This record gives sequence, C-alpha cells and structure tokens, in this order.
Amino acid sequence: MSETRSLEQFLSALGSSAPAPGGGAASALVGGVAAALAEMVAQLTVGRPKYAAVAARVATILQEAQRLRNELLALMDEDALAYGGVAAAYAAPKASDDERRARDEAIQGALHSAMQPPLRTMELSCDVLRLAGEIALIGNPSVASDAGCAALLGEAAARSAGLNVLANVVLLHDEWLATEARERVATLETQAAELRKQALATVRERMKI
Repeated sequence: MSETRSLEQFLSALGSSAPAPGGGAASALVGGVAAALAEMVAQLTVGRPKYAAVAARVATILQEAQRLRNELLALMDEDALAYGGVAAAYAAPKASDDERRARDEAIQGALHSAMQPPLRTMELSCDVLRLAGEIALIGNPSVASDAGCAALLGEAAARSAGLNVLANVVLLHDEWLATEARERVATLETQAAELRKQALATVRERMKI
C-alpha cells in the first residue's frame, strides 16, 4: 500500500462514525508533519558550503527530527489501541457486585493507559518545537517559513493532544493521578506556547517581515 493511500484511509476512518482513530491519533499525525517540516529545512541546509559552520548541529537536528517523526507516527496506532482498551473495559459485564468492582478497576486502569499516548505526543511535540526554533535560527533562510509552519503545527499537536489527556483525566477516581496529569498538561501547554512564540519571532526576523 502506498503512503498516500495509507493517509487517505486514515482520514477516511477519522471522518467516519467510528470512535477511533480520533483526536489523539490526529494530534500525533500533526506532530509528525511538524517534525517532517523541521527535517525538510535541515535537509535544505546540511551539506551546503554556506552553512559549513553549523553543519554538525544541522546534521544532528536532521536525525532528531527523523526520530521524532517516526515516534509520533507510531503514537497514532498506540492511541487507537489504548482507546480500544477503554472501550473493552466499559463493555465488561456488570451484573453482580464483583463484576461491577472488576469492571470499575479495569476502566480506571484503561483510562490511565489511554492518557499515555497523548501525553507522550505533547512531550514529543515540544521537542519538535525546539528543533523548529533552532533550525529556523541556523538553517537556510529561504525555507524559514517552513520552520515557522513546523512551530505552529507543533503547538497545535501539543495542545490538541492535551485535550485528549484531559478527556481521560476527568473520569479518573484517583485525585492524585488526576491532579498530576492536569499539572503536566498545563506545563507542556505553556512550554509549547513559549517555544512557538520564540520560533516565530526567529522566523520573522530571518524572513525580514
């Protein structure tokens, strides 16, 4: 199957009435697109004599962007699988007190597991934002706008993934876990916004706009 067809199939499934894939997988995809844009800017910088002074760092950014892209794409499937675990827990029998207790424990465990892929998406998207800001600063200015797009998409991925974390958090019974998750989401949202602001300031300066 071609990569184009795979994307078409994903978007078709995303637009269907099926509950998965959903926002978590979409967030990871957007993060992967952001990483690919940062990667492209690095590709159009590395090996060019004009940027020899930063060649080693650009090569490292290129490798890091490729790694982040691959990890974020893998999170698309992980998010859908995690949702399947939640759905299975809710479908468990609840005819007796024992069944209800077992079902509730399964639901709580599945909700906690389902938080992890979007939370990881937030973390990796912030990493993408850092790369976007750096490659905007030292990379080929003719594609600085693409680094800016990477930053905007990276923030969007982080913030939308955060909503998917919180969608599970509100159903948790463990207040300590819920509070910890809310604080982590807030911290990463703040980081993403600041990194996007810094990256776009650099982009505007290098584009002279």
